[in-house]
Amino acid sequence: MGHFPHYLVLLLILMIALSETIHTLAPKKAPTERLVPIGSTTALECEPYTSSNVTWYRDKHVIATVEGHKNAILNERKPRGGEERIPEIGFLVIFDVQKEDEGNYYCQRENDSKWGEVFQLKIAYVDEISQNEKIKLEPNVPTLGRSLVLHCPIPKAYPPPKVTWTVNSLPISHISSDYVAFPNGTLIISHFSYHHFGYFECNINNFAGHASTNTFIDSRELVANLESLKPTFVNGCSAALRSSLFMFLLGCLITSGAVLIYLICAVCLLKPGRPRRVLRPTFWSRTDPRLAPGFRKAVVPLPDCFVNARMLTPPVQNPLIT
Repeated sequence: MGHFPHYLVLLLILMIALSETIHTLAPKKAPTERLVPIGSTTALECEPYTSSNVTWYRDKHVIATVEGHKNAILNERKPRGGEERIPEIGFLVIFDVQKEDEGNYYCQRENDSKWGEVFQLKIAYVDEISQNEKIKLEPNVPTLGRSLVLHCPIPKAYPPPKVTWTVNSLPISHISSDYVAFPNGTLIISHFSYHHFGYFECNINNFAGHASTNTFIDSRELVANLESLKPTFVNGCSAALRSSLFMFLLGCLITSGAVLIYLICAVCLLKPGRPRRVLRPTFWSRTDPRLAPGFRKAVVPLPDCFVNARMLTPPVQNPLIT
């Protein structure tokens, strides 16, 4: 008789352990992940569907009971955007989804005590950026010709967000190749110059939300010195030399200059004010092909005095005249 309380205690402990074991091992199915944006509405169905009552659990805790075809609303919430019509077929409806709603959801039917599908609810979100968090500059004061690094404060978000940059409301890809952006929210300007002044904004977004912050860089935050101007000039020249359009224009300029010099020299050599003897063609002007590129030799007109002299009969000299 004295051992009866001990047996009773052991029996209660065994029943509790057995019930916990049955409950823990009951949903043996692998969870199906369901990604839901924060603030939206989702509905879970106990499959396979029956008309019997269903008990819903979240992480081993009872959260709602679905009676037949009537929907059960979690925590009696209201939809954020107004009234939403959902068919009454025994759903577990979650209005205005919040972060604390994450977890494993599963159901148990009362008619056969079988478990339904297991849902792993994931909440997609993007937190707001605090007003105290701004874009950080390295160095704090930009210097002409030096590199400038901008760090975007990235808030908590799921799934991992995409970070994009705009300068004066234009994507950096449409402006210049001077900007190098990284997925971690870092923007690098390798050689800061005057045309990099403006309104910088970083945008953090995924399909569930959006956040942004901005800063403005102008000449009041600029440090310029002779040493910083040298790299700017050198880099500008280097960038110009790498441009194919610039090289084409430079070639055209050199060719035009060479032709102009050639014409000036030709005009100076054939200037009418010089003595007539200078116009006498020389061996060099008649045969040197460099005087007129593209021809075998230069064509120089013979002065009239030489033409007339050839046409006249030379006088006969008197041998008696000494």
